[in-house]
Amino acid sequence: MRKVIVTLMGVIGIAGSGLVIGWPYIRMEFADSAYYTRQNHREYEYYTPELLKKMPKVSENYKFEFGRITGTEANVFTVKFYGVSDTRSIRDYLKSEGYEPQASCDVEAQCWKSRATHDEVTVGNLHSQTGVFVQVYRRLYSGQ
Repeated sequence: MRKVIVTLMGVIGIAGSGLVIGWPYIRMEFADSAYYTRQNHREYEYYTPELLKKMPKVSENYKFEFGRITGTEANVFTVKFYGVSDTRSIRDYLKSEGYEPQASCDVEAQCWKSRATHDEVTVGNLHSQTGVFVQVYRRLYSGQ
């Protein structure tokens, strides 16, 4: 009887530890949005696509955003650079990654697409303050 109790306590302890360690990732998986910086290592690694991780940092002052759009089954990843307006190095980077500027865009910005991915990338100016944003729109199901 004592072995059963010790074993049960061990299993509960291990499961509890796993839940404590995994809880932040469970929360991130079900989050509708997130606002973070490069210093928020866990969020940065979890949410940020490689395209934005490798993006030239055109300003020392930048922040990331993540949003889940349930109706369209898509995720939106954004980096905002503050205090700058030139997007030349960002455009050059997108070209080097195989993205091509599109003739039209649904928003007041420049839209980019790549044949290698289904991601749509938008580059534009922040209107509320001096800055630029780069946004990756990723459909969760490529058939849409």
